[in-house]
Amino acid sequence: MDRRQIESRANAISQSAANSLGLEVVDTEFVKDSGTWYLRVYIEKPGGVGIDDCADLSRLVGSELDREDFIPQSYILEVSSSGEKPIRRDEEYDRFEGRWALITTYKEIDGRKRFEGVLRGNRGDSVLIEVDGVVVQVPRSSINTARLAVRLEEVFGDD
Repeated sequence: MDRRQIESRANAISQSAANSLGLEVVDTEFVKDSGTWYLRVYIEKPGGVGIDDCADLSRLVGSELDREDFIPQSYILEVSSSGEKPIRRDEEYDRFEGRWALITTYKEIDGRKRFEGVLRGNRGDSVLIEVDGVVVQVPRSSINTARLAVRLEEVFGDD
């Protein structure tokens, strides 16, 4: 079973369990990081995700994954809010429009390779991100990494 098949099957299990808890799974990824495999499940719910939501879903998903036992390698299951979720599919730029994000590029665009701001969706072959009040058009072919991010002002306040 390849990585995409594992993600797909784990996503179906996670979706089913999340529905029973009033949660929404926004992504599931199976990745190797520093020699360790991780199955990451990103969730949302109206009003925000709490630690108990993550723990409850982790228990349900972990139990079902153990029962089905289809992942051949050892891995760590992580369930978290979508706050720092990687953006992996083109349609997610529209889905998360209005959210704070960080995009890095392979080459400079307007003298920079790092764009942090508000996602403004897709336009043709580009992603729109508003940085300091200016909407920048970033060609998807130039994107190295993209992820949702948390604004420091949200964590520390606007003091």
